[in-house]
Amino acid sequence: MPSCRSSGLLTANTQVFTGKCKLVSIHACADNGAPILVKVFDGTSNTDKEVCRLTVQPDQSQEFDLHGILMSKGIYYEEVKTGPYGDASVFINYS
Repeated sequence: MPSCRSSGLLTANTQVFTGKCKLVSIHACADNGAPILVKVFDGTSNTDKEVCRLTVQPDQSQEFDLHGILMSKGIYYEEVKTGPYGDASVFINYS
């Protein structure tokens, strides 16, 4: 079984990894009574190529299997906190 790294708990916009890697999966939880919207980019900011957008309804969790898509610049995580969206608890797995 292939192994991968974890970002650990993500609760704010951050650079998860810089450089080439494979994005394996995203685990997201909306545990504060509001929906969440998170985005993942191939790069170092939210102006690079968006590769994933995940919305999770209140008090639910979701796993998104990305099958090891190749990221050429890195993994940047963005959590949208405007409008109806609340705080997210997210883990990103990569290798």
